[in-house]
Amino acid sequence: MKLRIVPKNQIKKAYEVRGEENKIDIKDEMNLDSIDKIPEELFLIISRTIKFIEKVNEEDEK
Repeated sequence: MKLRIVPKNQIKKAYEVRGEENKIDIKDEMNLDSIDKIPEELFLIISRTIKFIEKVNEEDEK
């Protein structure tokens, strides 16, 4: 069996969680500047999802 020695810093880099910082701080109040950064496509997806859920709920009530 062949052993391969790997430096400790490479192991750390391989298993380190790489997270990106949030551009919008959800703990603070959202101001208009941060809302402008959210793509319009996201709002479109959310609105379609809400409409679908409302439609399913209406059909369940019938």
